[in-house]
Amino acid sequence: MTNETISLNQKFRKLLMQVEGSSISRKQLIELAENLFELSKTQAQRLVARNIHALTTKDLIVATGENKARVYLITPELIAILQNNEHKKTTQIHDEKVVSTDELMTEETKTSTELKMVLGEIQAYQDYLEQFPQKNKTIFSLLNKSRDRASNLYGRLSAISKIIKATETEDNMTC
Repeated sequence: MTNETISLNQKFRKLLMQVEGSSISRKQLIELAENLFELSKTQAQRLVARNIHALTTKDLIVATGENKARVYLITPELIAILQNNEHKKTTQIHDEKVVSTDELMTEETKTSTELKMVLGEIQAYQDYLEQFPQKNKTIFSLLNKSRDRASNLYGRLSAISKIIKATETEDNMTC
């Protein structure tokens, strides 16, 4: 195990760092993931399942008990990896991905906010079309420009969302 690098999902690493002792039940892991990362039950179950599978195949976690009462024993090797500074080197690339994902999420928030403002503009122009029929040509021109801007923002928001989703899927596959 010394020559092999371990790729460990950062969220799951944080989750394991919260475990007291060397064993925890599957149910406790899922509940801890839900609370710690504000995940839905399904998201937490999937996070736990993916990472437990990866670690059990590398004999870093030993599963015991029946399906409904599964308990995971954390091996001393995994505890050492979790606490070792060498682990930071193996996850540096993942940390860079987390930073870029955070930047994308910030961009998604900004774009979403801007889109909401443009949609508000469109609604206002439509209201003013009825209120000021004499300015119909000017308002309609502004309305069309806002609609074009909204279309661009929808496209941008869609692209950002797809990139984030693809990046999360890619990150989860490397764990």
